[in-house]
Amino acid sequence: MAGVVGLVVVLGAGIAIGLSVSGGSSSEAKPQPTPSQAPSTTASPVAPSGKYSMSAISNACDLLDPKPLAKWSSTPTPPVHRENQPDGGYGGGLTCTLRYTSISPTDSVTTNEAGISVEAEFASADKPPEFDRWNTGPRPGWTTGTINGLGTRNYWRAAAVTEPGPGASYIVGVQDSNVSVEIQVAVHRARGEEPLKTDELSAIGQTQIRAVLDRLKKA
Repeated sequence: MAGVVGLVVVLGAGIAIGLSVSGGSSSEAKPQPTPSQAPSTTASPVAPSGKYSMSAISNACDLLDPKPLAKWSSTPTPPVHRENQPDGGYGGGLTCTLRYTSISPTDSVTTNEAGISVEAEFASADKPPEFDRWNTGPRPGWTTGTINGLGTRNYWRAAAVTEPGPGASYIVGVQDSNVSVEIQVAVHRARGEEPLKTDELSAIGQTQIRAVLDRLKKA
């Protein structure tokens, strides 16, 4: 079944700024023949091959570099990650969410947050790439676009608000060969702190997604 983990901060103007990652699981139940059915002689489906693999990754959080988040918050919460191995027609998948907190210097009470997540889903038999599900097009309050030279297809979405406190989110997704990858970066600050610039988050997101593709590339 699909799983969802992450940090979600709902800010002004109804914009949800946050990190959420979801994907299929290799533990999904597989159909079994009933007593009245003969076992199928059809060959089991095989996930498409390509230039990317998760075989060298034992912990999805190793794909992320959280150091850029220290500019905003530096105290980590427990990381959340999963590594679903390929299984027959299922290509496998990885997710990690890293979240950092700090106490706002403006009131010494409010908890500021900064987070980053990655999801990588590998192509499965008889299914479209996860990129198609993630790339939902324009959303109210968000700007969107594409990036030259990143994978076969890509998108980015960004939003920033100032009330009730500064917040910003940047999401970048890419599909290339047999993998779909999405990076989300989000920051939430207390009322009265400096507004956030999505350019800063986009630089982090684009650097990280390129690094993830390099790490997943087969030797």
